[in-house]
Amino acid sequence: MKSIIIKYSKYILTLLAVAAMAVGLLMPTQIKAADSYNKDKKGSITINLDDVKQGDSVTNKAGVSVSIYQLASISHDEVNISFDIVSSLESTGVDVNDITTSDKNLNAAKKLTTVIDNSGISSVTKKTDSNGKVSFTDLAQGMYLVEEKDSASYGMFSPFLVAIPYMEDGQNWIYDVETYTKGVSNQQGSLEVTKALVYMDPETGKIYNLQAPKSYEENGETVPGARYYVGLFCDAEGTIPYGKNYLKTIDFNGSHSETIKYDNLPDGIYYLFETDENGVPYAMGETHTEQDRTYKCVVGDGSGDSTDNKVQLQGRPQGKMNISNVFTIIPEDFLVVAELTIEKKVLDQNGQQTTTNDTFYASVYKQTGSDDNVENELIQTVQLQQNGKVTVPVRVEKDGSTTKVYIEETDADGNTIDPDNFAYKISGEGNVELSMEQQTGTITLTNREKGDEEEETTSSEEETTSTEKEKKPTNNTKKSKSGKTGDTTPILTWIIIGVAAAVVIIFLVVRRRKSE
Repeated sequence: MKSIIIKYSKYILTLLAVAAMAVGLLMPTQIKAADSYNKDKKGSITINLDDVKQGDSVTNKAGVSVSIYQLASISHDEVNISFDIVSSLESTGVDVNDITTSDKNLNAAKKLTTVIDNSGISSVTKKTDSNGKVSFTDLAQGMYLVEEKDSASYGMFSPFLVAIPYMEDGQNWIYDVETYTKGVSNQQGSLEVTKALVYMDPETGKIYNLQAPKSYEENGETVPGARYYVGLFCDAEGTIPYGKNYLKTIDFNGSHSETIKYDNLPDGIYYLFETDENGVPYAMGETHTEQDRTYKCVVGDGSGDSTDNKVQLQGRPQGKMNISNVFTIIPEDFLVVAELTIEKKVLDQNGQQTTTNDTFYASVYKQTGSDDNVENELIQTVQLQQNGKVTVPVRVEKDGSTTKVYIEETDADGNTIDPDNFAYKISGEGNVELSMEQQTGTITLTNREKGDEEEETTSSEEETTSTEKEKKPTNNTKKSKSGKTGDTTPILTWIIIGVAAAVVIIFLVVRRRKSE
């Protein structure tokens, strides 16, 4: 019986600009065996690397490690042959008898590379010669995965599948397969992914920033306050992971947002998904529960329902994507946080903006208690940016009540600045009120260089911003300076004058009595 005529292309098309070009990779189900088929004959695979340009030069093709894995054997009934994938790879869902297009070949190979190292299948690894050529001989018939293990200084090519044997002309079986790869430079782009935690009020649609709890120790191990996973895929359905490192873990430790990065990404189109711990993607925008916390993952800051998780990279760009976990019920152990912005201005003696070699810090305190008995809890001491802004997260109450914070300039350890020994006149310290309704606040701290006369004495007054500045109480949780106002008159001088006056009065009284 004549075999079905299969026409193979010598070159497999590019996928994500990292492609393998090969012959004999396409094998439909139940191919009828021609009379020339020899079930006992061994085969071989030869890989030829192409030239990869990096700038004005060509990379080195020698010493590149290439591995092959036999992932399927051949079954035949004297009439038809088919491939039987090893049991440890059946869970991938890859149908090795349906590799009928170059895209299916490369997509299946990419999926298999993510699990092949844990499948129990052994590999054979060799290095290319000076011409970028490597051969694997005396191979049993079956389906093989070809994968680059160490690019050395060469570049990258995508993994691909090779069938031994394959039929090229419908008459003769080919047992010795020769492939030609399409590689690209290692100098690739990257994708930075920032995940934020937010709460959306189901009635108003308003967005509030959330802060995960801090990590803790349990049985000698660190347990994150919250842990989530993201995966990078090659298709919109999330069935083709990008490489073995497609899955990333994002741990939150008392934070509102965290960032991870994918490096060495070839030009192409990618899709980012939230996944479970096994890398199985969730549909973007659909609600699910993890760690007893129910939320949905969307693209952006959470204020919309965007599910556009497509990323297109071209020309080695540094791509960025923001995603948010949106909760409609605040998890019990999560906090609501507002943002305090501290602006720092540095002025010279004439009041003109300048920069110096000094480093400036500010401490932020949460104030509680009554007006007569205010207590201060240090939230954070932060390094300021000269003539710039820094943001400090501040926890606010879930019931909507107001949180009052006090901001003052300190040293790096949160200690009070001694105005007599400080080269600048400080102004702007004071209070800011924050709440769920008032999620942002700003205060401006100004340092003006003192003149010579100001270096000799302590300033008796300080300017204030539009935010009312309150004197800090004396019962602070962390000691710090009070407002810098007060009488700076030299008291000792007045005491001396008073004593002298008293001596003169006594002398006059005694003299008068003697004269009487």
